[in-house]
Amino acid sequence: MAQLPTCTVIVCTRNRSRRLIDACEAILRIDYPRDRWRFLIVDNDSTDDSLDVARSLAERHPDLVDVHVEKELGLSAARNAGIRLAEGEILAFIDDDAFPEEGWLRGLVTALSREGVLAAGGPVEPLFSGELPPWLGERYLPYLTVWDLGPEIVELAYNEYPRGANMAFRREAFERFGDFSHHLGRRGASLLSCEETELCLRIERGGGKILYTPEARVGHQVDAGRITEQWLLDRFGAQGRSEAIVDWQHGGLAGLQRGWSRFRRHAEEAARENGPGSELFRLCQESSFRAYRRSALRCPFTVPRYRPSAAAGPAEEWLPFA
Repeated sequence: MAQLPTCTVIVCTRNRSRRLIDACEAILRIDYPRDRWRFLIVDNDSTDDSLDVARSLAERHPDLVDVHVEKELGLSAARNAGIRLAEGEILAFIDDDAFPEEGWLRGLVTALSREGVLAAGGPVEPLFSGELPPWLGERYLPYLTVWDLGPEIVELAYNEYPRGANMAFRREAFERFGDFSHHLGRRGASLLSCEETELCLRIERGGGKILYTPEARVGHQVDAGRITEQWLLDRFGAQGRSEAIVDWQHGGLAGLQRGWSRFRRHAEEAARENGPGSELFRLCQESSFRAYRRSALRCPFTVPRYRPSAAAGPAEEWLPFA
């Protein structure tokens, strides 16, 4: 029987020491041969005791756990440091407040063993604490990293890709398509996102397959600070900024024109809604559209277009939702 592929599980963290302890303990309980995986914690220059927590864990498990400090702030910078330091054929990413089921890594490995598959991800189940406000409807859940496509394996395409709290890649994906964009992703108080989306889009355009697998499930702790109207307004705005960058990087001016029309249409549709929760949703969509417009006007002068490398090969033409 062939051995399972070697893997590195990467957790990027900044100032989340209390959550980090519990998440790491859950990761250490995964069902995967001890000699076939490493656990890499990338501390993104924390100012609390997160680094002490990580180093204590490494001292208790020196055969398994490594710790690296990445001084450049930003989730993309931390993940890219993890890519540089990782060992093995498969690199799996999980958030510092996510808790994998025991079969999580095996599920990702099984999906990535299929021919042509370069990226995979599984369900992200929310772990809420306390009573939820009545206005928190299902349409807000994707902005809280809630994701579940059901009990079957699904091949994914833009813009339905694995969530950053639960995703894995074959090393070949980074060798061919590069790492996470520093123009996207969380950085300090910024809620910019879509760095996983943009990388998966490169992979898809280059002919690689991306899968959803129900066998790789994680629970994801949702901070109480995110269950507020103001946080959602900020999160919708950050989504608009992020999507404008992706549309520009991959679709150019035509991509921005399509995106501009899409965000305007969503704002207009939300303005016509009547009913419980409609006012908040209108404000969220307006925030998203305004942020998209600002970003669309700026990013052609600040963000380079995506140009496939020789290793990536030719890329399929792309326009958002064409």
